[in-house]
Amino acid sequence: METAFGIKNKFRSGKKKFLIILVIFIIILLLSLFVGGTSKKIFKIENEATGRGVAGIQTNPTAIPGSRSDTTKQLATVVKVIDGDTITVSINGKNEVVRIIGIDTPEVVDPRKKVECFGKEASEKAKVIFEENKTVLLESDPTQGERDRYQRLLRYVWIDDDKTDFGKFMIGEGYASEYTYIVPYKYQNEYKQVEIEASEAKRGLWADNACDSNTTISPTTKQQPSVNASDGDRDCSDFETHDEAQAYFEGKGGSPTNNVDRLDADGDGIACESLP
Repeated sequence: METAFGIKNKFRSGKKKFLIILVIFIIILLLSLFVGGTSKKIFKIENEATGRGVAGIQTNPTAIPGSRSDTTKQLATVVKVIDGDTITVSINGKNEVVRIIGIDTPEVVDPRKKVECFGKEASEKAKVIFEENKTVLLESDPTQGERDRYQRLLRYVWIDDDKTDFGKFMIGEGYASEYTYIVPYKYQNEYKQVEIEASEAKRGLWADNACDSNTTISPTTKQQPSVNASDGDRDCSDFETHDEAQAYFEGKGGSPTNNVDRLDADGDGIACESLP
């Protein structure tokens, strides 16, 4: 018959074996979870980088690896240059008019207006650039929306194998001025800085002899209607053009959520759209 001491030793020995087995089991379980999680993470990263989904099917052939989820980038072919800040491109066989974000070039195609100072030069420069860069990269900006009120795509345009920002180049060389429409855009600070540099260097439309008697003044120096806090209620009939109404509207803090003097009939931030 076993003594109490012998039984106690057997119990201790069995307990040690149980603990050892339990520890080994936990280690194996943790290793399995770690290896499995790492494999899934690697698979996910590979899918995101290649744009491939289940079974290796490419789900987004135009996605640019590493781009922000709220910014889309896609390749397009330039079909036509309308002017220095507007082009027509072909995307997957469909033509789209693109209004380039953040820049404004002097007017050359609006039948209601004279050709503005340096407008022809800006348009010709754009034609030369896009003749050499038929394939471009379009970049959206969620702060600006997908399209403007004319249903044109709003995009930045990258040229030279996606190394050069066309809009920034045009401003820096004096072919365009920086343009902010209500809401600041992604590259606003960069564009404003190169505009200052172009102005100080008197490049392009900033040159002393850029304008002559056959053109109007540069759009960057146009006189805007004065906006005074004491101005009374205005109607669209008080303005001759949409530009005048829009300048007044924005000058008094107008926006899609602030309909100053009820000039924005449909709440899109555009005042007196019926005016020329």
